[in-house]
Amino acid sequence: MKFRFCIILIILLQFGFAAERDFKGQLSVQGSGWNNDGIWDGGIGAQYIPNLRISNQLSPMSLVDFEVSVYGYINKEAGEASNDFRPYRFNLRYATQQSETQIGLQKINFGPAQLLRSLMWFDRQSPTDPMNIAEGVWGLRYRYGFLNNANVWFWGLYGNEDPKGHEFYSSANDKPEFGGRVQTPIPLGEMALTFHSRTAKGGGQNFRENRFALDGRWDVVVGAWFEAVVQNVHGSGSNYFTKMLTLGTDYTFGIGNGLYVLGEHMITQTADELLSSNREYQISALMINYPLGMFDNLSLMAFYSWDTEDVIQYIAWQRAYDKFSINMALFHFPDTQFSTINVTNGDLGVRLILIYNH
Repeated sequence: MKFRFCIILIILLQFGFAAERDFKGQLSVQGSGWNNDGIWDGGIGAQYIPNLRISNQLSPMSLVDFEVSVYGYINKEAGEASNDFRPYRFNLRYATQQSETQIGLQKINFGPAQLLRSLMWFDRQSPTDPMNIAEGVWGLRYRYGFLNNANVWFWGLYGNEDPKGHEFYSSANDKPEFGGRVQTPIPLGEMALTFHSRTAKGGGQNFRENRFALDGRWDVVVGAWFEAVVQNVHGSGSNYFTKMLTLGTDYTFGIGNGLYVLGEHMITQTADELLSSNREYQISALMINYPLGMFDNLSLMAFYSWDTEDVIQYIAWQRAYDKFSINMALFHFPDTQFSTINVTNGDLGVRLILIYNH
């Protein structure tokens, strides 16, 4: 960790004095209350994410920039105090008209799904989070864009021991991860192939995990997309498959200021063989957004587990200004955890978030 910081800082010093600097940040304060088994409880907290970007235009066709950001919060919930302070972004980027190379702590995500993401490989961003907080990964990423709008990605990750995305097991210490993505335009849309491989650890042993994905999106009257993922774990006597499929569609109806409706359905299967299924889970999701005016927006999200018959209901009103926004939400979360969607322990509750961007 310290070695990575030193290398980036040394490179930064070579161009920082002649570069442009942009400092901004996001401060938020939130309070929530919920009812669990007939008992009301609550919490209050604050978080701040300052961000500094230093950039230097090397030529009319290329630039280099450095980004550093930290995430810090303090919170008291149900009588228990907690706090955290850690790097949020720390990366160096070199970009030309058609390519981008980035090294350090960065956000890597892709895929067309919004609520039920089969391709949530490297972050755990919640659709109910109005601040869109998404942790980053340490690594090197290269992206090249062709003139026909096709693009290729390559990445290598290192030092990300904690589980990320849909991962259940941690990555093995001192073992690099690698992968890539090829995305190409097709009639009325685009499709992509993605691959990732890592050494995971669990139960006192290391094993190889490979993931393969195919995704696509089309815009024909309505938007339509899919994400299909096959994950294989193999090693030390273990060999099993996890298959995930997300189907989605959206449309904006010409009602009032425009009623946006999005629906997604995810199927997850686990099996000992690729073409079989030992266990299947299905989740459906619906999101409705309606702008009440220039500053106000109303949104509704609902998630249903066909396996447990649990329902998540989430309705939020947001008023946004240039730098300040207010978000008020009412929610109903079941005891069953839906991936990263319901992170609050309560059943029925309310949450107020004040967000200031500078």
